[in-house]
Amino acid sequence: MKRVAVFFTFLLSIMACLATPVFAKSSIKPGYEVKFNLDLNAFPDLTEILQIFEATHDENLKVYYFDTPEQTFRKNHYIHRLRVYEGDKKANLTYKKVFPGMEITDAIEEAYSKGFHGDMNHYKFENDRKERIDTFSISRKEKFKKNNQINFDDINPSYAISLFKEEAPKKYEGWDNKIWYQETLNDTIPYGPASVQTYTGYFLGTEADIEIWTYQGDTVVEISTKTAKKSEADQIEKAWFQELSHLNWLSTDQASKTNFVMDR
Repeated sequence: MKRVAVFFTFLLSIMACLATPVFAKSSIKPGYEVKFNLDLNAFPDLTEILQIFEATHDENLKVYYFDTPEQTFRKNHYIHRLRVYEGDKKANLTYKKVFPGMEITDAIEEAYSKGFHGDMNHYKFENDRKERIDTFSISRKEKFKKNNQINFDDINPSYAISLFKEEAPKKYEGWDNKIWYQETLNDTIPYGPASVQTYTGYFLGTEADIEIWTYQGDTVVEISTKTAKKSEADQIEKAWFQELSHLNWLSTDQASKTNFVMDR
């Protein structure tokens, strides 16, 4: 009788497992951002650029990057960005992992092996396209209210670092080693701020974002757009590159905005 009870219990457990659906984690399908730096020497002034691209002002902000003096995080493909917006209570931290020089499929496979998957809506998976080079990235944004420690005119770096530590997503800080990550954050300093003006406009019939970044007397202007479809990204990238090249509006320096700040 005891054996029958045990067998019956075992049978019920099997039936329960069979009745419980197993959902596979969805694959990662990155969005696409096509971006190009404009050649400022090709235009009389910034106003001309805004008129050409029918640009409407959006926001002003200050952008800081945090890394060690040796740029340890950057060498290991981590980016920590603080954005503080003018005129409201908005500010945010961005945690970003980039995969330079890797095939997109290989980068996604590595991300998947670290526990990332397509159902994680709080992370952004993106294929950045610049200078005809594709770079996969994973990023997460954490918003917070500005206060007397962080505002548009000034920030307290120690307080900013404490925020980065407190808000760090577990999967992000644990990508390599959590202890190493937290200790490295302790040694970071701010790079910046870059003063940024953002605009919304159009180029070749596609809605475009225009960003003007100024830092240490230098200026870079980037035009970009986002799409969820690879075929659309391919088409826009090809058309924009051909037209910008034809008009001699394409800068020979296609460095990222991160490089623009951190290489000075």
